[in-house]
Amino acid sequence: MTLRRSLLLAALALGLVVVLGLALRSERVLTAGLPLRIVAKTQDEARTLAGLKAVAVLGTGSMAPYIAAAPVGSDPPATVMAYVVTVQGATIADVRAGSLRIYIPEWAGRHVMHQAASFSEGGWIMTGLGTKTYENAERMTGRNFVGIVSRTYIWP
Repeated sequence: MTLRRSLLLAALALGLVVVLGLALRSERVLTAGLPLRIVAKTQDEARTLAGLKAVAVLGTGSMAPYIAAAPVGSDPPATVMAYVVTVQGATIADVRAGSLRIYIPEWAGRHVMHQAASFSEGGWIMTGLGTKTYENAERMTGRNFVGIVSRTYIWP
């Protein structure tokens, strides 16, 4: 192998390491300050660890990378990708911008976990971590608030 070819391969390898490092750093920045995310070996183990009061989170992709989207070929609004435990006794008054909440908006008709973006007249504006837009059609209020996320259980 020539010196030129060796240098080219070394440069490519270094470039790949830099790209992977930046991707991991980007994911850490996106998930910094979020509730503890516990990785179980299987979905059954995650469900058991989360306990009976856990809320199932579906794999729509709106919370990526904190929670993975449902696998290709599955039905995202019907595929459970995580279980979450909420803070006992928390109320809508405890909500702060940036933290994760469970609520039941009319547009979904089921539990949704999103981040409280900001408070406006009528309630909290919510957004997914992997979503570039805010949910403007409906606010999170005391009427549809379920809880504040304390722990999230996922599996590979």
